[in-house]
Order: sequence, then structure tokens, then C-alpha cells
Amino acid sequence: MMEMFREKFVTPEQRQLAVLVKQKGGDVAIRNEQVMKELVAREASISAPVGGEIYRAAKKFDLVEIQHEIQGDPTEAIEKNEESFYGKFRVQIRQIQEDVERAVRQQGDRIISAVTGGPHERIVDPVRIVVRS
Repeated sequence: MMEMFREKFVTPEQRQLAVLVKQKGGDVAIRNEQVMKELVAREASISAPVGGEIYRAAKKFDLVEIQHEIQGDPTEAIEKNEESFYGKFRVQIRQIQEDVERAVRQQGDRIISAVTGGPHERIVDPVRIVVRS
């Protein structure tokens, strides 16, 4: 199952970095400050510029921050990520609800105006449509 996850969701750049970590000694390499600096530099050079310079600036990591993440508890990292995910998820749900409410309201108004309108508004005259355009 994890192998299938890696095949689908790990980018080629991440695979290159994983190979480089293995070449440098695996777990031992991430504890070596010099190797970590090299990995950070390598990561910056192979990252695709998605979103232009703004993305690149946001993507830069501090070496201390990376080492802290590596040494941190995975459960704690998952919980922190979960909080962020659910916050963004709630915002998207609210936006979708507002869009649906607006669409329903507009269509309801259109239907009400068609039903309450007089017979003259229900006549579809092709000549009149051509003249308008």
C-alpha cells in the first residue's frame, strides 16, 4: 500500500532527493549538518518554479527548521497538518455553500419572474431575438 502511495504521490524531485539521502548514508546523513546544507541546496536547485518567485521564497527552508521537523514526533506533525487541512477545508466548504446558495437564489428568482410574468413575457419571437442581437 505504501509503495502504491509513493508511486502516485511522490514527485520526481522528491525521488531524486531520496536517492541522494540514501547515497549519503540514509538516517545518518540527515543528522550531519554539512550533508543537510547540501540537500537543502540541491532541493532548491531541482524544485520546479511553480507560481513564480513568490512560491520560491515561501518554499525556502531554514536548516534548523528542517532538522527540527526531522527530529520531531510524526504524530505531532500529522496533528499540526490536520489542523491546517481542516481549516482550509472548512473555508472551501463555506465558499461552495455560498456559491450554491447564490445559484439557487438566482434560479429561484428567474423561475418566480417567469411564473408571475404576464403572457406577453412568455412569447418567444425569433425575429425579435435576431433584432436584439
